[in-house]
Amino acid sequence: MRLIYMRSTVLLGALAVSGILAGSAFAADLALQQHCEALATRFKTADTSHMSADKLETARRQAAHGERLCKSAPETGVKALDLAFKDAGLTSN
Repeated sequence: MRLIYMRSTVLLGALAVSGILAGSAFAADLALQQHCEALATRFKTADTSHMSADKLETARRQAAHGERLCKSAPETGVKALDLAFKDAGLTSN
């Protein structure tokens, strides 16, 4: 009888730890998604008057791709937006 209680205690402890870890991972993912969306907004408002038309089009396509990825894969979206800033000759920081 004692073994049953011990198993259930261990199981509940494991579930509690996994819930805590999943909650912190969700919060980190949400922060990354917000950062990604902020980068996309910053790119849209950046001054691109110094760029040639073809470079501007390439950077805009890359930024649009990164903005789409912000919702599904924020880490990849941030990388794509950083590349768009680099293509535009701007800093993403």
